[in-house]
Amino acid sequence: MFEHLFLESPWAVLAVCVIAAIVLVAVGRHRRSKRVAALAIIALILGVGVWGLAKSVTTDREQLIQDTQALIAATAPLDGAALDRLLDPAVTVSGPDGTVWLDSGRVTPRLHKVVSRFGVNDQRARNIQAIAHDTGWGESTVTVRTELSSAGGTPINTGWRLSWHRGQGTDGAWRVVDIRWMRFQGQEVQRGMMP
Repeated sequence: MFEHLFLESPWAVLAVCVIAAIVLVAVGRHRRSKRVAALAIIALILGVGVWGLAKSVTTDREQLIQDTQALIAATAPLDGAALDRLLDPAVTVSGPDGTVWLDSGRVTPRLHKVVSRFGVNDQRARNIQAIAHDTGWGESTVTVRTELSSAGGTPINTGWRLSWHRGQGTDGAWRVVDIRWMRFQGQEVQRGMMP
């Protein structure tokens, strides 16, 4: 909770500091107290400090959200370098129950085949949620809205759960180790639906 309040979304803390400063200025003027006016300045400095800290720090949860957006963007059009950076070499694709549908080594070639076969006009990530654990594992869920040229521009909504692991190498980057396809047009995905 503190990480979220102070590092990810500091607006509530900033608002409290600004309101406290305004109240302290009003009280200081009424009492003609320089000490209270100094407290108002300290409240403003604290608010700006929290905002600056939040802007300078990227939490693991924020990084997973950014990486999820980057992964979706890297699939339309296909960006091989970004996929290599975001996908673990042993990445798998699973169904909703966790059964592996595509094992490692087959995911990227299948993705290339599907994208070239159906043609992606536009693709957007929506409703991204993420959680990062201290153990180096994380998870993000995302709904993706895709417009395929083969579907006449009709939007297709799919839901995904991505399992992430932070690499132990020098970069310490998060990489997807499992892509779980959960929903297709609001329905649970069945194995036969995979292109």
